[in-house]
Amino acid sequence: MLREWKYLIRSAFGILPPPRRRIHELELHPSVSETFERLEREAPGVPLLALGQTVLWDEPLKAALPVLAEQAGRKVSLVAGVHDTDYFAKLPGGLAAGARFVALPHNDGSTRGFWSAAGEFSALFGSETPVTREDFVRAGVSLDRIARGNPTVTNEATEAWGWRGIALNDARPRVTGEIAVSEVFECLQDTFRWALDMTVDCLCEPEQRAEGERAAERLQALLRDVRETCKGQTLAEYYECLLPELHRLLTGDGRSTTFVRTSKLLRFTRETASLPRFAFVDLFLNPKTAAAARDAYNAAVAASETYTLDRFGVGAIPFDLVIPGEGRGTVRLTKKALVVMTPNPKFVSLETPVESVQDLADVVEEAFGTCALVGKALTLISMLSAEYVFAFHETASPYVSLTRRMHNILRKSGIKVNAYPILRVAHETWDSLDATDRWFSLPEPFRRPFGAEHLSGHSLAKSWRCVAGEEMENLRVLGAARSPSALIHTLHRIKGGRWETLAAEYESVGQTVRPIQAEVKRVRKNLAGVYDRLRGVKREWQETERAQGEHFRSRIFGRTPAAKDVSKREEFAAKIVALRDERRQMRARLRELWAKQERTAGIAERREARGRRREIEREAELARLRVVREGVIVTRGLARANRRPSAWWLAVVSPDGAWFRRMMEKMELRLEPLVGELK
Repeated sequence: MLREWKYLIRSAFGILPPPRRRIHELELHPSVSETFERLEREAPGVPLLALGQTVLWDEPLKAALPVLAEQAGRKVSLVAGVHDTDYFAKLPGGLAAGARFVALPHNDGSTRGFWSAAGEFSALFGSETPVTREDFVRAGVSLDRIARGNPTVTNEATEAWGWRGIALNDARPRVTGEIAVSEVFECLQDTFRWALDMTVDCLCEPEQRAEGERAAERLQALLRDVRETCKGQTLAEYYECLLPELHRLLTGDGRSTTFVRTSKLLRFTRETASLPRFAFVDLFLNPKTAAAARDAYNAAVAASETYTLDRFGVGAIPFDLVIPGEGRGTVRLTKKALVVMTPNPKFVSLETPVESVQDLADVVEEAFGTCALVGKALTLISMLSAEYVFAFHETASPYVSLTRRMHNILRKSGIKVNAYPILRVAHETWDSLDATDRWFSLPEPFRRPFGAEHLSGHSLAKSWRCVAGEEMENLRVLGAARSPSALIHTLHRIKGGRWETLAAEYESVGQTVRPIQAEVKRVRKNLAGVYDRLRGVKREWQETERAQGEHFRSRIFGRTPAAKDVSKREEFAAKIVALRDERRQMRARLRELWAKQERTAGIAERREARGRRREIEREAELARLRVVREGVIVTRGLARANRRPSAWWLAVVSPDGAWFRRMMEKMELRLEPLVGELK
């Protein structure tokens, strides 16, 4: 009854979701039919599996896969899952927060290394792409000199544009499946509203902006409604309720799709231990294969940043156990004990060694009840690829290559690995805007590179790659501009406008300063000559006095000196007098040159010219920093967003579905093997 009343109220105010629409025949990319045909041969009847830690990023776009299959005359089923067995992001060290959950930017300063998978948001055109210190160094920017010890300058210069991630302010690590939706919902809603507002601000035509605002209102209402109607109490359960609604928002229905969480998929009990997904675990437990499996894992990760098993302690296997109420921890096994490295480690004494996955299930269920057994990064792929074809976007999951390497090592050891290939999905997000009639008000970092404040979807689709190419070249030439003059002329070429005037002024000021600098240089050269001679006088004086002393001791002291010895001593004395006089003259000359240098350096015209040159040079350094930041955002940032866009952008920007339909037409699919070599 409550839902019916809400329907009537929303209908009255015009904020109902758009009606379900039928996807008419699409002109598919040739790779779609080819890939589904191969899939039927290599994995007949095997469901696709799409896992994501948040539903408010790119995961819902995989709702297109059953539609594409149907359009290609094939049929596939999709399992869309919420990955709730991984840790929720923690507040980076060194940061303080007054709230339990906070939304943070990602930069190369105070939030360096921060990640947030279960609560990340990108506004239109945005992505998690910090402008790194290395980016600035390559382009000739001294960030430390510009920041002058102010961390805010570094944070702002390196911040990823249009991205926020939610972090947990708690010393104890917690998996997503343990996070109560009630405690995170306000932060989640506020951060989503921030992303929605930035996206709507990009729509410049009044009618289109109004449509976008209504769509944003519908999405915010959807978040609230699902929270009220969803029976689950955790964030993961809430996402599981929300995901079908987002699929329907894109495709009009959720046919051929099942929705689940990894805590359900990987539920580990005596009953589920025999499922194919846990067969890979058995390789690390069976005495016949355990050593080879551990060696294969260690060899696969040896050249990566992933830890080898010895880093987790004696008896570690590459799987974690998620114990309700206790958290997640690495499984370690010896002949006499099972150890689970949860925040408070758990120990179970063993009467007999664990030598199979069924043995492990018996011990775990007896000790902890129903748990989830989760592979560590690359072994999670190994587990689930025994029953599913993973659907990954291009660039998703950096562990795939390591998983394939491990499988190949096992195969060479004579151990068979059952793993279906991965289905890769490539999007052309920005190219697909040519199917819309949208006009965009470009955010500030994009205006100089695109040469416009307002741009149609058609123009953006046709030009973004060219613009990105130009920005790559700009980054290269900025890195080659090592002198202030070269930098200013490079900025004139890139930015134009006032930099032509500044380049001319810098040259003019240089002409004013140059004669004075030449005179200062001459004075300094003379000073250097005087100092050299003073050092020579001192050296000769010391040598003369030493020779005089030796002569006195050997030829005069204690004896009657000959006339020639007396004459020699007088020569020594005369030379010392001459050296003393020369030193006095040199010191007087120094005072003259110092005074001349002071007068030359103090010429008002020179002081003003030098001050203006420094001003222009600092302006140029700040401009270079900004151009580099814009260049990285428009090149690497736009490219990443192109491959992995937020699904809800489509509903806000193109409520009629035109953008999504064209995206489906441009989607490219391919199969990537998990055993054997890439072709």
